[in-house]
Amino acid sequence: MDTIFTIADSSIVGITDEDGFLDHPGVRTWVFDPPYNIGYDYGDVITDRSDSYESEIRAMVANMKFNSKAHANLFLVIYPTIAARLLPAIEEVGWSLKQWITWVYPSNIGMSNRRCTTASRAILWFTIGEPATYMKADQQPYKNPNDKRIKERMANGSKGVNFYDWWEINLRKNVSKGFKGYFNQLPTELVRRMLLLTTQEGEWVGDLTAGAGTTWEVAKGIGRSCWLNDLNPECLEIWEAI
Repeated sequence: MDTIFTIADSSIVGITDEDGFLDHPGVRTWVFDPPYNIGYDYGDVITDRSDSYESEIRAMVANMKFNSKAHANLFLVIYPTIAARLLPAIEEVGWSLKQWITWVYPSNIGMSNRRCTTASRAILWFTIGEPATYMKADQQPYKNPNDKRIKERMANGSKGVNFYDWWEINLRKNVSKGFKGYFNQLPTELVRRMLLLTTQEGEWVGDLTAGAGTTWEVAKGIGRSCWLNDLNPECLEIWEAI
């Protein structure tokens, strides 16, 4: 199990040796949770309001494609309206949309008298080539385990059924286990599900907007090699402590 940590622009960063070739075998699955371009305060290093946001995202996913295996996955985590706007730009780069998954969670943030409270994000699952999937690696338990047919399946080793295309997972809040005081940390269960469904032990996963390093936190626990990158140099200390 290997790791690579870089601090650089995620649209151009690459892992190369002195001859200009990749010195890792290519990333199998990317976790991509970029700034949402909604004016969030990330401090001085990252600007979350850009007139060229779409082209910046396009450049990032193009770079991920370049650093991927021939058959690879990309999970974009973002608000649904932004996802809809970005979808054509990402497909233009060569990523194909495999599935639109909705991540739902209870929330008391952003309540308004003018509209319904936002309590979901889109997870756009993209692929290049035909990467393998491992749907039985992480499943939801049966809803009716006392049913005779279900008991038979469980007796034969079945642990559950495939997840629906909506995942109910709580946000990672400042009182959550493993919270590192960093911005918008993804829940470990969310990242773990992405990686288990699309990778096997020893394969490379990547996160070029890694923040507090949740992708490495999960990858380390399930035996995946991991490449983390971020613009913020303060992240390096957090990653090294995981």
